Amino acid sequence: MDWKYFDFVPDRTGTDCEKWDARESVFHKADVIPLWVADMDLPCAEEIVQAMTDRARHPIYGYTEENPRDKLAEVDWLYRRFHLHVEPEWILFSPSVVDSMLFCLRALTQPEDLIVIQTPVYGPFRETVLRTGRKLAENPLLETPQGWKMDLQGLEQIFRAGAKMLFLCSPHNPVGRVWTREELSALNDLTERYGVTVVSDEIHASFTFDGRKNFPFLRLSQRAIMLTSATKAFNLAGLRHSSMLVPDARLREKLLCETHSVNADRPNLFGALAQRTAYDKGDAWLDACVGYIQHNRDIAEKFFSERVPRIQFHPLEGTYLMWLDLRGIPLSHEALFRRLVEVGNVGLNDGLFFGEAGRKHFRLNLAIQTEILLRGLEGIERAINTL
Repeated sequence: MDWKYFDFVPDRTGTDCEKWDARESVFHKADVIPLWVADMDLPCAEEIVQAMTDRARHPIYGYTEENPRDKLAEVDWLYRRFHLHVEPEWILFSPSVVDSMLFCLRALTQPEDLIVIQTPVYGPFRETVLRTGRKLAENPLLETPQGWKMDLQGLEQIFRAGAKMLFLCSPHNPVGRVWTREELSALNDLTERYGVTVVSDEIHASFTFDGRKNFPFLRLSQRAIMLTSATKAFNLAGLRHSSMLVPDARLREKLLCETHSVNADRPNLFGALAQRTAYDKGDAWLDACVGYIQHNRDIAEKFFSERVPRIQFHPLEGTYLMWLDLRGIPLSHEALFRRLVEVGNVGLNDGLFFGEAGRKHFRLNLAIQTEILLRGLEGIERAINTL
C-alpha cells in the first residue's frame, strides 16, 4: 500500500474530535498543533469505511446479537500477527480497555486490596484503581543509559506485601518500551511465585519498530488476562469496542457476571463490525501505517538530536508516542507547558497525566501527517531554543 494515502489531511475540526475540538479548553489556545491525544490523524482503512457505509445504509440499527465471526476473526488475527493461540470462548467483549480494567478490579479483587502499576504509565491505570477503593502501589520503572527497565526487585517487595493484581502496559505507554520475552518471563516467575494476577494492556501491540514484535503475556501464563482492541491499531476509539482474553474458566465466569451486571456484555453494532473488518481485511493498511509512523519516528528522533539536543529521549521501540525529557531545561514543569503552547504553538500531553514520574516530561503523538509533524517539531524548537 502506498504511503501517500496517509499524506491526505482530513479536517477533523467540528467532528466532536477531542484531539482537535478540545484544544481551547485544554490549552487555552484554539489553533495549537495537536500532538497529544493517542489517536491517529491518518485516514482509516478503506475496507472499514466501506463496511460501515454499507451497513449504515440499512435504516434500522436495533438490538444487536454477537456475530460468531467476530470472535473467529479475532482468533485468526491474534495467531496471524502475534503467534498467539486463543480459543473463541476465551474472548469477552467490553466497551473499552479502561472499562475492562474496571471490570477486572471489581470482579477479581476486593476493596483495600493492593494493586500494582509501573510508573510513568497511562493515567487511567491509577485513576481506575483509586476509583474502585483499592490501594495503589507504584513501582517506578528504572531509567538506565540503555533505556527503561522493570524494577523486579521493587515488584517482589510489593508482591511480598500481599499485592493481588498487576496492571502491565505492553508495549509501555508512555515510555515506548517493547518488553522482551526474557523480561516478561522474569515478571511471570515473580507473579506465579506470589499468586499475583496480571492484567496486560496490549492495545498498542501492533506498533513495534525495527523488526521487534510484541510478545503476548498470555504465551507465558494462562492465569493472566489480556486486554486488546482494534481501536488503537485501526483508529476506531470512538466506536468503543474491545476484548478481554481470559483463558482461566473461573476468572472468566467472574468477569462475565460483572459485565452482565452492568449491561456491558452486548456488542456495539458498528464497533463490532469495524473490528471484524479490520481483523479480516486490514493487514496491508496496518503494515503501511506502521511504516509511515516509523518514518515519522526517525524524522523526530533525528530532529531532536540535531536541532534541540536539550530535549532528551530514549529510542522509541513501540507505540506511536514519544516520551520527551525536558528536565535539563531550567524552567518549571508548568512554565514549560505554557511555553510550548504559547511560543511553540504545540499541544503535547502533560507528563503529569502519567504520574509524578512524568514531571518535566511531555508525550508527543507521531501518528499524524509528516508535514504537520514537522511544523510541530519546528514549534518545539522555537519554544526551547529561544530561551
